[in-house]
Amino acid sequence: MRHVINIGLLCAFATLLSTGVMAFALPFSIATTRVHVFSGLVVSVLVACHLGSRVAYFKNVLAARIRGLSYPTLAVVVALSAGLAWASLWGWQPISWLMNQSYEARHREIIFRSSSLVGFGRPSPHSRVIVRTTKDAGGPELAVLLNFRETVSGVPSVAVWAESTTGTMIETLFLEDRLAYSEKPDWLGGARGRNEILPIWRHKYTAVTGVDPNGEVDAVSGATENHTFALDEHLEYGKGNRFVLCVEINAPADPNGDWTDSQLGQPSLLYTALVDVDRDSPHALLELTGHGGGATEDGNVQYDLESITTAKGMADLFLVKLDREPDVR
Repeated sequence: MRHVINIGLLCAFATLLSTGVMAFALPFSIATTRVHVFSGLVVSVLVACHLGSRVAYFKNVLAARIRGLSYPTLAVVVALSAGLAWASLWGWQPISWLMNQSYEARHREIIFRSSSLVGFGRPSPHSRVIVRTTKDAGGPELAVLLNFRETVSGVPSVAVWAESTTGTMIETLFLEDRLAYSEKPDWLGGARGRNEILPIWRHKYTAVTGVDPNGEVDAVSGATENHTFALDEHLEYGKGNRFVLCVEINAPADPNGDWTDSQLGQPSLLYTALVDVDRDSPHALLELTGHGGGATEDGNVQYDLESITTAKGMADLFLVKLDREPDVR
């Protein structure tokens, strides 16, 4: 049993170490995180088993009966361990320097994180649910349901955001993980820019953050710290609030006669719905509005959809729902 624990501990620790390095040096990956957390659990269980078999040894340690080990030495070891933990907690040097070398620290300008008020769900392999609550517990809850046809091989890259009726982005609610942590993610075996995959969203994101597709920051236009934009005031009743909910999707490797790039294929598609907060009906359908072909630099929506073929068949039902209190009119 001892050998099983030792070998298992070695394997689990090697996995924990390698995934820790990957999490430090590479863009965030839920798969890496999942393996890292599970490996940590396995290490914890095996260490507990190991310690359980060494109770007598630790009793002798605490009693200072081990040759070459004294209470002062034990105190120094415990103090050093506690000191390292404290330095890590407060970000003292050299811990802060080390963390500044991580991928996230070196690419903080291009990393997108949605508001803590946004939750995500995956009811099925071909469905996504995005829910935006408000700081005020009495405010309405905005829910977006994205159902893709089961014939679609995997779910396309997706961005969901709200913008004003004049076209200014208010808040990005959701961005696919691959695109959220890297400006040039691996997209079907090759690196492509976010401004190529979801150009409409990327252009509007640049306009409100001042962070361009090269990661360069324009201090003049990038006035909002941490890429946070508040939808809350637009979700208040009785003020005639209206905004546009936008969904941009794109699937790789779907070329046709007009769009021949074997990797990019047909351009991204934009679906929109006007959300009237005071309207009696809580539902609104997101309808196909245009595409992002040629929008890499300027983000202009193209409304002529004749060149789009199979890409139109990806969406099954895109629906927005504004949950409200029963007595609110």
